[in-house]
Amino acid sequence: MTCKEADKLIPLFLDDDLDNRELSEFLSHVETCPGCKEELTIQFLVKVGMKRLEDGNTFNLRNELDALLLDANKRLTTRKYLVLSSYLLQAVVLALGGTALFLALFL
Repeated sequence: MTCKEADKLIPLFLDDDLDNRELSEFLSHVETCPGCKEELTIQFLVKVGMKRLEDGNTFNLRNELDALLLDANKRLTTRKYLVLSSYLLQAVVLALGGTALFLALFL
């Protein structure tokens, strides 16, 4: 992923609107690119910080961004596990269907 692509995905990341592939590539890029991490931090500060100021709430945006990135990594791991599980279940259904067909034809 290029920095330009990552920059375009920052608003989508902040709105939790990336698919698994995009999220994986985005997180990998941001973890290794200081410039994009800084741009993410700036956009997060502007988006979330302004809302918090309007609401009059106290906040620690640095910790919140770190928590957001950690949570995104956890969600991505869970999504990958669910996709893998769905493939496994599809294989089981196909095997059971094949077994049922075999039994219906030969018994």
